Amino acid sequence: MVDSGTGLGRTGREPLRVRLRLWFLTPRGWALFVCGAVALLLAWFLGRRELVNISIFLLTVPLLSAAAVALGRTRLKVRRSFGPDPVTTGASTTVTLSLGHASPLPAGTAMNEHLPQGFGNTPTFSADDPGQAAAAEKTTAYRYRLRPTHRGVYAIGPLRVQLSDPFGLAMRPIAVDRPTPLTVVPPVLPLPVTGVLGSTGTRGTATSHHQATPENDDVMTREYRDGDSLRRVHWPATARHNTLMVRQEQFQRTPRATLVVDTEPLPYQGSYVGSDAPTPIPNFQDAPGTTTPCFDWNIGAVISMGAHLAEQGYDLEVLDETGRPLTDAVPGAPGPGTGLFTGPHAAEDLQLSLASVGLRPAPPRGQKTAADSRDFSPRGGNNPLLLLTGAPTGERAEAWVQRIGTHRSVMVFLVASRPGATWAGTRVFRTAGWTAVPVDAKTPLADAWLELAVRERRTGARGRA
Repeated sequence: MVDSGTGLGRTGREPLRVRLRLWFLTPRGWALFVCGAVALLLAWFLGRRELVNISIFLLTVPLLSAAAVALGRTRLKVRRSFGPDPVTTGASTTVTLSLGHASPLPAGTAMNEHLPQGFGNTPTFSADDPGQAAAAEKTTAYRYRLRPTHRGVYAIGPLRVQLSDPFGLAMRPIAVDRPTPLTVVPPVLPLPVTGVLGSTGTRGTATSHHQATPENDDVMTREYRDGDSLRRVHWPATARHNTLMVRQEQFQRTPRATLVVDTEPLPYQGSYVGSDAPTPIPNFQDAPGTTTPCFDWNIGAVISMGAHLAEQGYDLEVLDETGRPLTDAVPGAPGPGTGLFTGPHAAEDLQLSLASVGLRPAPPRGQKTAADSRDFSPRGGNNPLLLLTGAPTGERAEAWVQRIGTHRSVMVFLVASRPGATWAGTRVFRTAGWTAVPVDAKTPLADAWLELAVRERRTGARGRA
Protein backbone atom coordinates (compact mmCIF):
# COMPACT_ATOMS: atom_id res chain seq x y z
CA MET A 1 0.00 0.00 0.00
CA VAL A 2 1.26 3.42 -0.95
CA ASP A 3 0.54 6.43 1.27
CA SER A 4 0.08 9.51 -0.87
CA GLY A 5 -0.61 12.45 1.42
CA THR A 6 -1.30 15.97 0.35
CA GLY A 7 1.60 18.29 -0.28
CA LEU A 8 2.24 21.65 -1.80
CA GLY A 9 2.66 20.25 -5.26
CA ARG A 10 3.73 17.29 -7.36
CA THR A 11 7.30 16.30 -6.64
CA GLY A 12 9.79 15.43 -9.35
CA ARG A 13 9.83 16.38 -13.01
CA GLU A 14 9.00 14.50 -16.17
CA PRO A 15 11.99 13.09 -18.05
CA LEU A 16 13.46 15.17 -20.87
CA ARG A 17 12.40 12.66 -23.53
CA VAL A 18 8.79 12.97 -22.34
CA ARG A 19 8.86 16.75 -22.39
CA LEU A 20 10.36 16.61 -25.90
CA ARG A 21 7.69 14.05 -26.94
CA LEU A 22 10.37 11.40 -27.54
CA TRP A 23 8.46 8.84 -25.53
CA PHE A 24 8.61 6.11 -28.14
CA LEU A 25 12.24 5.20 -27.41
CA THR A 26 13.88 4.48 -24.09
CA PRO A 27 17.47 5.55 -23.34
CA ARG A 28 18.52 2.03 -24.39
CA GLY A 29 16.65 2.40 -27.67
CA TRP A 30 18.18 5.82 -28.35
CA ALA A 31 21.64 4.44 -27.58
CA LEU A 32 21.10 1.64 -30.09
CA PHE A 33 19.79 4.11 -32.69
CA VAL A 34 22.80 6.43 -32.20
CA CYS A 35 25.16 3.50 -32.53
CA GLY A 36 23.49 2.59 -35.82
CA ALA A 37 23.87 6.15 -37.08
CA VAL A 38 27.57 6.18 -36.11
CA ALA A 39 28.10 2.82 -37.81
CA LEU A 40 26.47 4.18 -40.98
CA LEU A 41 28.80 7.19 -41.00
CA LEU A 42 31.85 4.97 -40.49
CA ALA A 43 30.74 2.72 -43.34
CA TRP A 44 30.52 5.75 -45.61
CA PHE A 45 33.94 7.14 -44.61
CA LEU A 46 35.74 3.79 -44.50
CA GLY A 47 33.90 2.19 -47.38
CA ARG A 48 33.19 -1.00 -45.43
CA ARG A 49 30.04 -2.80 -46.63
CA GLU A 50 29.75 -4.98 -43.48
CA LEU A 51 29.32 -1.85 -41.37
CA VAL A 52 26.30 -0.91 -43.50
CA ASN A 53 24.55 -4.17 -42.59
CA ILE A 54 25.30 -3.61 -38.92
CA SER A 55 24.06 0.00 -39.04
CA ILE A 56 20.81 -1.02 -40.77
CA PHE A 57 20.20 -3.61 -38.05
CA LEU A 58 20.92 -1.11 -35.27
CA LEU A 59 18.65 1.52 -36.83
CA THR A 60 15.80 -0.82 -37.67
CA VAL A 61 15.40 -2.69 -34.38
CA PRO A 62 14.51 0.39 -32.25
CA LEU A 63 12.11 1.65 -34.92
CA LEU A 64 10.38 -1.71 -35.19
CA SER A 65 10.10 -1.88 -31.41
CA ALA A 66 8.59 1.62 -31.33
CA ALA A 67 6.07 0.65 -34.04
CA ALA A 68 5.10 -2.50 -32.13
CA VAL A 69 4.55 -0.51 -28.94
CA ALA A 70 2.62 2.21 -30.76
CA LEU A 71 0.24 -0.35 -32.26
CA GLY A 72 0.03 -2.44 -29.12
CA ARG A 73 -3.05 -2.54 -26.92
CA THR A 74 -3.71 -3.74 -23.42
CA ARG A 75 -7.05 -5.18 -22.35
CA LEU A 76 -7.39 -3.95 -18.81
CA LYS A 77 -10.58 -3.40 -16.84
CA VAL A 78 -9.97 -0.97 -14.00
CA ARG A 79 -12.40 -0.47 -11.14
CA ARG A 80 -11.52 2.32 -8.71
CA SER A 81 -13.26 2.56 -5.33
CA PHE A 82 -12.81 4.68 -2.22
CA GLY A 83 -13.30 3.80 1.39
CA PRO A 84 -14.86 5.90 2.76
CA ASP A 85 -16.60 7.89 0.03
CA PRO A 86 -17.30 10.73 0.55
CA VAL A 87 -14.39 11.59 2.81
CA THR A 88 -14.23 14.51 5.20
CA THR A 89 -11.42 17.05 5.02
CA GLY A 90 -8.40 16.03 7.05
CA ALA A 91 -9.40 12.36 7.11
CA SER A 92 -7.87 9.63 4.95
CA THR A 93 -9.50 7.40 2.39
CA THR A 94 -8.16 4.19 0.89
CA VAL A 95 -8.18 3.98 -2.90
CA THR A 96 -8.51 0.44 -4.25
CA LEU A 97 -7.59 -0.31 -7.87
CA SER A 98 -8.97 -3.63 -9.09
CA LEU A 99 -7.36 -4.65 -12.37
CA GLY A 100 -9.00 -7.38 -14.40
CA HIS A 101 -7.06 -8.36 -17.51
CA ALA A 102 -7.73 -11.06 -20.08
CA SER A 103 -4.05 -11.18 -20.97
CA PRO A 104 -1.65 -10.70 -18.04
CA LEU A 105 0.74 -7.78 -17.99
CA PRO A 106 4.43 -8.60 -18.26
CA ALA A 107 6.16 -8.75 -14.92
CA GLY A 108 7.63 -5.41 -13.92
CA THR A 109 5.27 -3.31 -16.04
CA ALA A 110 5.15 0.17 -14.49
CA MET A 111 1.77 1.71 -13.62
CA ASN A 112 1.12 5.12 -12.12
CA GLU A 113 -2.04 6.84 -10.95
CA HIS A 114 -2.71 10.44 -12.00
CA LEU A 115 -3.60 12.67 -9.04
CA PRO A 116 -4.74 16.31 -8.91
CA GLN A 117 -2.14 18.94 -8.15
CA GLY A 118 -1.49 19.23 -4.44
CA PHE A 119 -2.00 15.54 -3.62
CA GLY A 120 1.68 14.75 -3.30
CA ASN A 121 3.68 12.04 -5.04
CA THR A 122 2.11 10.04 -7.85
CA PRO A 123 1.47 6.44 -6.68
CA THR A 124 3.52 4.01 -8.76
CA PHE A 125 2.96 0.25 -8.96
CA SER A 126 4.71 -2.62 -10.66
CA ALA A 127 2.88 -5.60 -12.16
CA ASP A 128 3.50 -8.84 -10.30
CA ASP A 129 4.95 -11.96 -11.91
CA PRO A 130 1.94 -13.35 -13.79
CA GLY A 131 2.84 -16.99 -13.29
CA GLN A 132 0.68 -19.90 -14.47
CA ALA A 133 -2.48 -18.60 -12.76
CA ALA A 134 -2.50 -15.61 -15.09
CA ALA A 135 -2.88 -17.67 -18.22
CA ALA A 136 -6.61 -17.09 -17.94
CA GLU A 137 -8.42 -14.04 -16.52
CA LYS A 138 -6.93 -12.57 -13.38
CA THR A 139 -7.77 -9.71 -11.02
CA THR A 140 -5.09 -7.81 -9.15
CA ALA A 141 -5.75 -5.23 -6.44
CA TYR A 142 -3.55 -2.28 -5.55
CA ARG A 143 -4.21 0.13 -2.70
CA TYR A 144 -2.96 3.52 -1.60
CA ARG A 145 -4.15 6.24 0.78
CA LEU A 146 -5.13 9.84 0.21
CA ARG A 147 -5.56 12.54 2.84
CA PRO A 148 -7.29 15.56 1.25
CA THR A 149 -7.28 18.82 3.17
CA HIS A 150 -9.77 20.89 1.16
CA ARG A 151 -13.34 20.27 0.09
CA GLY A 152 -14.30 19.71 -3.53
CA VAL A 153 -14.99 16.99 -6.08
CA TYR A 154 -11.59 15.77 -7.28
CA ALA A 155 -10.80 13.73 -10.42
CA ILE A 156 -8.71 10.71 -9.39
CA GLY A 157 -7.10 8.93 -12.30
CA PRO A 158 -6.67 7.83 -14.97
CA LEU A 159 -4.35 4.89 -14.43
CA ARG A 160 -1.44 5.00 -16.86
CA VAL A 161 0.42 1.87 -17.91
CA GLN A 162 3.90 1.98 -19.43
CA LEU A 163 3.78 -0.37 -22.43
CA SER A 164 7.20 -1.66 -23.45
CA ASP A 165 8.69 -4.16 -25.87
CA PRO A 166 10.49 -7.26 -24.56
CA PHE A 167 13.91 -5.70 -25.17
CA GLY A 168 13.13 -2.41 -23.38
CA LEU A 169 13.90 -0.30 -26.45
CA ALA A 170 10.56 1.54 -26.70
CA MET A 171 7.98 2.60 -24.15
CA ARG A 172 4.57 4.27 -24.40
CA PRO A 173 2.34 5.44 -21.53
CA ILE A 174 -1.35 4.75 -22.12
CA ALA A 175 -4.40 5.67 -20.04
CA VAL A 176 -6.48 2.54 -19.49
CA ASP A 177 -9.50 4.08 -17.73
CA ARG A 178 -11.29 7.35 -17.01
CA PRO A 179 -11.04 9.55 -13.90
CA THR A 180 -13.27 8.74 -10.93
CA PRO A 181 -14.81 11.52 -8.79
CA LEU A 182 -13.77 11.70 -5.14
CA THR A 183 -16.04 13.93 -3.06
CA VAL A 184 -14.37 15.69 -0.13
CA VAL A 185 -16.83 17.29 2.28
CA PRO A 186 -16.44 19.46 5.39
CA PRO A 187 -16.97 17.57 8.64
CA VAL A 188 -20.14 17.88 10.71
CA LEU A 189 -19.04 19.57 13.94
CA PRO A 190 -21.05 18.98 17.11
CA LEU A 191 -22.90 22.02 18.43
CA PRO A 192 -24.36 22.56 21.90
CA VAL A 193 -28.14 22.68 22.28
CA THR A 194 -28.95 26.32 22.98
CA GLY A 195 -32.59 26.65 21.94
CA VAL A 196 -31.60 29.68 19.89
CA LEU A 197 -34.23 28.87 17.25
CA GLY A 198 -36.95 27.75 19.60
CA SER A 199 -37.96 24.40 20.97
CA THR A 200 -39.29 21.42 19.07
CA GLY A 201 -41.28 18.42 20.11
CA THR A 202 -40.02 14.89 20.51
CA ARG A 203 -41.15 14.00 17.00
CA GLY A 204 -39.73 17.01 15.21
CA THR A 205 -42.81 19.21 15.41
CA ALA A 206 -43.36 22.61 16.91
CA THR A 207 -46.43 24.49 17.98
CA SER A 208 -47.71 26.68 15.19
CA HIS A 209 -48.58 30.32 15.77
CA HIS A 210 -51.71 29.83 13.64
CA GLN A 211 -54.80 30.86 15.56
CA ALA A 212 -58.12 29.18 14.92
CA THR A 213 -60.94 31.55 14.05
CA PRO A 214 -64.28 31.55 15.88
CA GLU A 215 -65.91 30.11 12.75
CA ASN A 216 -63.81 26.94 12.83
CA ASP A 217 -65.97 23.89 13.50
CA ASP A 218 -63.12 21.91 15.09
CA VAL A 219 -62.60 24.33 17.98
CA MET A 220 -62.32 22.60 21.37
CA THR A 221 -62.52 24.77 24.46
CA ARG A 222 -61.85 24.43 28.16
CA GLU A 223 -62.00 26.69 31.17
CA TYR A 224 -59.38 29.38 31.56
CA ARG A 225 -56.41 28.47 33.76
CA ASP A 226 -53.76 30.65 35.30
CA GLY A 227 -50.99 31.25 32.80
CA ASP A 228 -53.14 30.89 29.66
CA SER A 229 -52.68 33.62 27.09
CA LEU A 230 -55.62 35.95 26.66
CA ARG A 231 -55.15 35.65 22.92
CA ARG A 232 -56.51 32.09 23.18
CA VAL A 233 -59.79 33.18 24.76
CA HIS A 234 -62.75 31.93 22.72
CA TRP A 235 -65.31 34.69 23.16
CA PRO A 236 -68.38 32.91 21.72
CA ALA A 237 -67.83 29.98 24.10
CA THR A 238 -67.20 32.43 26.95
CA ALA A 239 -70.59 34.07 26.28
CA ARG A 240 -72.35 30.72 26.22
CA HIS A 241 -70.80 29.37 29.44
CA ASN A 242 -70.63 32.73 31.23
CA THR A 243 -67.00 32.03 32.14
CA LEU A 244 -63.69 32.48 30.41
CA MET A 245 -63.11 29.67 27.90
CA VAL A 246 -59.91 29.19 25.89
CA ARG A 247 -59.11 27.22 22.75
CA GLN A 248 -57.62 23.87 23.59
CA GLU A 249 -56.40 22.73 20.19
CA GLN A 250 -52.80 23.39 19.07
CA PHE A 251 -52.02 22.82 15.44
CA GLN A 252 -48.70 21.02 14.96
CA ARG A 253 -46.39 21.51 12.02
CA THR A 254 -42.81 20.83 11.09
CA PRO A 255 -40.68 23.92 11.76
CA ARG A 256 -38.43 25.29 9.05
CA ALA A 257 -35.17 27.19 9.32
CA THR A 258 -33.77 29.20 6.41
CA LEU A 259 -30.01 29.46 5.92
CA VAL A 260 -28.77 32.06 3.43
CA VAL A 261 -25.15 32.06 2.21
CA ASP A 262 -23.81 35.16 0.51
CA THR A 263 -21.88 33.96 -2.55
CA GLU A 264 -21.06 37.40 -3.91
CA PRO A 265 -17.26 37.86 -4.00
CA LEU A 266 -17.37 41.53 -2.94
CA PRO A 267 -18.02 40.94 0.81
CA TYR A 268 -15.04 38.59 0.91
CA GLN A 269 -12.66 41.03 -0.79
CA GLY A 270 -10.53 43.47 1.11
CA SER A 271 -10.28 41.19 4.13
CA TYR A 272 -7.46 38.94 2.95
CA VAL A 273 -4.54 38.26 5.24
CA GLY A 274 -1.55 36.36 3.93
CA SER A 275 -2.75 33.10 2.38
CA ASP A 276 -6.45 34.02 2.58
CA ALA A 277 -6.54 35.02 -1.09
CA PRO A 278 -9.04 33.26 -3.37
CA THR A 279 -8.15 29.71 -4.40
CA PRO A 280 -9.74 27.35 -6.94
CA ILE A 281 -12.08 24.63 -5.76
CA PRO A 282 -12.27 21.50 -7.97
CA ASN A 283 -15.58 20.34 -9.42
CA PHE A 284 -14.52 17.08 -11.12
CA GLN A 285 -14.39 17.66 -14.88
CA ASP A 286 -16.37 20.92 -14.80
CA ALA A 287 -14.74 24.32 -14.55
CA PRO A 288 -13.39 24.89 -11.01
CA GLY A 289 -14.98 27.49 -8.78
CA THR A 290 -13.37 29.97 -6.42
CA THR A 291 -13.35 30.00 -2.65
CA THR A 292 -11.64 31.69 0.30
CA PRO A 293 -11.05 30.52 3.88
CA CYS A 294 -13.85 32.82 5.06
CA PHE A 295 -16.29 31.44 2.51
CA ASP A 296 -15.23 27.89 3.44
CA TRP A 297 -16.01 28.75 7.07
CA ASN A 298 -19.53 29.73 6.02
CA ILE A 299 -20.04 26.52 4.05
CA GLY A 300 -18.81 24.40 6.97
CA ALA A 301 -21.06 26.35 9.34
CA VAL A 302 -24.11 25.76 7.15
CA ILE A 303 -23.44 22.02 7.09
CA SER A 304 -22.89 21.73 10.85
CA MET A 305 -25.75 24.03 11.82
CA GLY A 306 -28.02 22.28 9.33
CA ALA A 307 -27.18 18.88 10.80
CA HIS A 308 -27.75 20.24 14.31
CA LEU A 309 -31.14 21.69 13.40
CA ALA A 310 -32.18 18.60 11.44
CA GLU A 311 -31.60 16.49 14.55
CA GLN A 312 -34.06 18.75 16.36
CA GLY A 313 -36.70 18.16 13.68
CA TYR A 314 -36.28 21.23 11.49
CA ASP A 315 -36.70 21.30 7.75
CA LEU A 316 -33.80 23.21 6.21
CA GLU A 317 -33.96 25.67 3.37
CA VAL A 318 -30.54 26.64 1.99
CA LEU A 319 -30.52 29.64 -0.36
CA ASP A 320 -28.04 32.03 -1.93
CA GLU A 321 -28.20 35.82 -1.86
CA THR A 322 -30.73 35.88 -4.72
CA GLY A 323 -33.23 33.66 -2.93
CA ARG A 324 -32.57 30.68 -5.20
CA PRO A 325 -31.42 27.27 -3.93
CA LEU A 326 -27.71 27.37 -3.24
CA THR A 327 -27.18 23.91 -4.75
CA ASP A 328 -28.32 25.15 -8.18
CA ALA A 329 -24.91 26.79 -8.53
CA VAL A 330 -23.19 23.39 -8.65
CA PRO A 331 -23.19 21.62 -12.04
CA GLY A 332 -24.17 18.00 -11.48
CA ALA A 333 -24.62 18.41 -7.73
CA PRO A 334 -25.38 15.01 -6.15
CA GLY A 335 -27.80 16.55 -3.65
CA PRO A 336 -31.53 17.21 -3.99
CA GLY A 337 -30.97 20.45 -5.90
CA THR A 338 -34.14 22.09 -4.52
CA GLY A 339 -32.56 23.86 -1.58
CA LEU A 340 -34.83 21.95 0.88
CA PHE A 341 -33.30 19.29 3.12
CA THR A 342 -35.45 17.10 5.35
CA GLY A 343 -35.36 13.79 7.12
CA PRO A 344 -32.58 11.73 8.70
CA HIS A 345 -30.24 12.15 5.72
CA ALA A 346 -30.38 15.95 5.66
CA ALA A 347 -26.80 16.33 6.94
CA GLU A 348 -25.37 13.92 4.35
CA ASP A 349 -27.33 15.59 1.55
CA LEU A 350 -26.02 18.97 2.69
CA GLN A 351 -22.43 17.75 2.62
CA LEU A 352 -22.73 16.32 -0.88
CA SER A 353 -24.60 19.29 -2.29
CA LEU A 354 -22.23 21.94 -0.89
CA ALA A 355 -18.96 20.08 -1.48
CA SER A 356 -17.93 22.15 -4.50
CA VAL A 357 -19.98 25.34 -4.06
CA GLY A 358 -17.88 28.39 -4.88
CA LEU A 359 -18.23 32.13 -5.00
CA ARG A 360 -20.35 33.59 -7.75
CA PRO A 361 -18.27 35.01 -10.65
CA ALA A 362 -17.73 38.75 -10.28
CA PRO A 363 -20.03 40.78 -12.56
CA PRO A 364 -18.59 43.17 -15.16
CA ARG A 365 -17.64 46.60 -13.91
CA GLY A 366 -20.68 48.84 -13.58
CA GLN A 367 -23.21 46.01 -13.64
CA LYS A 368 -25.48 45.58 -10.62
CA THR A 369 -24.82 42.55 -8.48
CA ALA A 370 -27.48 40.11 -7.35
CA ALA A 371 -27.29 41.50 -3.83
CA ASP A 372 -28.31 44.95 -5.09
CA SER A 373 -31.70 43.73 -6.36
CA ARG A 374 -34.88 44.01 -4.36
CA ASP A 375 -36.52 40.69 -5.28
CA PHE A 376 -35.03 38.66 -2.43
CA SER A 377 -37.80 37.17 -0.30
CA PRO A 378 -36.94 33.91 1.47
CA ARG A 379 -39.85 31.57 1.93
CA GLY A 380 -40.87 30.43 5.37
CA GLY A 381 -42.88 33.37 6.73
CA ASN A 382 -41.77 34.19 10.25
CA ASN A 383 -39.47 31.19 10.59
CA PRO A 384 -35.94 31.98 11.80
CA LEU A 385 -33.37 32.97 9.21
CA LEU A 386 -29.58 32.67 9.46
CA LEU A 387 -27.48 34.79 7.14
CA LEU A 388 -23.81 34.00 6.55
CA THR A 389 -21.79 36.64 4.76
CA GLY A 390 -18.30 38.15 4.69
CA ALA A 391 -17.53 41.75 5.54
CA PRO A 392 -20.22 43.81 3.77
CA THR A 393 -20.04 47.57 3.64
CA GLY A 394 -22.62 49.61 5.49
CA GLU A 395 -24.48 50.21 2.22
CA ARG A 396 -24.66 46.51 1.43
CA ALA A 397 -25.79 45.73 4.97
CA GLU A 398 -28.57 48.30 4.60
CA ALA A 399 -29.59 46.57 1.36
CA TRP A 400 -29.86 43.26 3.22
CA VAL A 401 -32.07 44.84 5.89
CA GLN A 402 -34.34 46.42 3.28
CA ARG A 403 -34.69 43.20 1.32
CA ILE A 404 -35.43 40.88 4.26
CA GLY A 405 -37.10 43.35 6.62
CA THR A 406 -37.19 43.57 10.39
CA HIS A 407 -40.41 41.66 10.95
CA ARG A 408 -38.69 38.28 11.45
CA SER A 409 -35.90 36.83 13.55
CA VAL A 410 -32.63 37.18 11.63
CA MET A 411 -29.25 36.01 12.87
CA VAL A 412 -26.05 36.90 11.01
CA PHE A 413 -22.50 35.59 10.96
CA LEU A 414 -19.96 38.03 9.47
CA VAL A 415 -16.65 36.35 8.63
CA ALA A 416 -13.45 38.26 7.90
CA SER A 417 -9.76 37.73 8.65
CA ARG A 418 -8.87 41.40 8.93
CA PRO A 419 -9.78 42.90 12.32
CA GLY A 420 -12.38 45.63 12.09
CA ALA A 421 -13.53 44.69 8.57
CA THR A 422 -16.98 43.64 9.84
CA TRP A 423 -17.59 46.67 12.05
CA ALA A 424 -19.76 48.62 9.56
CA GLY A 425 -21.98 45.67 8.70
CA THR A 426 -22.33 44.57 12.31
CA ARG A 427 -23.45 48.04 13.39
CA VAL A 428 -26.13 48.20 10.67
CA PHE A 429 -27.48 44.75 11.44
CA ARG A 430 -27.66 45.31 15.18
CA THR A 431 -29.31 48.70 14.70
CA ALA A 432 -32.02 46.92 12.70
CA GLY A 433 -32.66 44.56 15.62
CA TRP A 434 -30.85 41.60 14.06
CA THR A 435 -28.47 39.37 15.99
CA ALA A 436 -25.02 39.83 14.40
CA VAL A 437 -21.88 37.94 15.43
CA PRO A 438 -18.52 38.85 13.79
CA VAL A 439 -16.01 35.98 13.54
CA ASP A 440 -12.90 35.08 11.59
CA ALA A 441 -11.98 31.97 9.64
CA LYS A 442 -10.21 30.46 12.67
CA THR A 443 -13.06 30.92 15.16
CA PRO A 444 -14.41 27.56 16.40
CA LEU A 445 -17.98 27.12 15.23
CA ALA A 446 -19.15 25.96 18.67
CA ASP A 447 -17.91 29.21 20.22
CA ALA A 448 -19.64 31.27 17.53
CA TRP A 449 -22.86 29.29 18.05
CA LEU A 450 -22.82 29.96 21.79
CA GLU A 451 -22.12 33.65 21.18
CA LEU A 452 -25.07 33.75 18.80
CA ALA A 453 -27.34 32.25 21.44
CA VAL A 454 -26.22 34.77 24.08
CA ARG A 455 -26.75 37.74 21.78
CA GLU A 456 -30.09 36.38 20.55
CA ARG A 457 -31.38 36.22 24.13
CA ARG A 458 -30.21 39.78 24.75
CA THR A 459 -31.85 40.97 21.53
CA GLY A 460 -35.08 39.20 22.46
CA ALA A 461 -35.03 40.67 25.96
CA ARG A 462 -34.59 44.19 24.57
CA GLY A 463 -37.42 43.57 22.11
CA ARG A 464 -39.80 42.51 24.89
CA ALA A 465 -38.77 45.50 26.98
